[in-house]
Amino acid sequence: MATRSFTGPDGTSWQVWDVVPGQHSDWPEQARKHLPEALGAGWLVFESAGEKRRLNPIPPGWDEESEQGLWRHCVLAQPVRPRQTA
Repeated sequence: MATRSFTGPDGTSWQVWDVVPGQHSDWPEQARKHLPEALGAGWLVFESAGEKRRLNPIPPGWDEESEQGLWRHCVLAQPVRPRQTA
């Protein structure tokens, strides 16, 4: 799993990493069965102090992109709602 850090044009610090369910041993088979088909090949997670986003499919060469390139992908990523706690 590749991880990158970058700063957006507004000064926000972001972390980005790829998630590929079949490549992570901590993903139980049952969890993979419940993934939407579109996420089956993996996605990028963009996370800042106040926001999380998801982009799929994973853009080729994303881990070698400039900060501007990473920001372009981040802008396209969909916001992820925070998990509800009981």
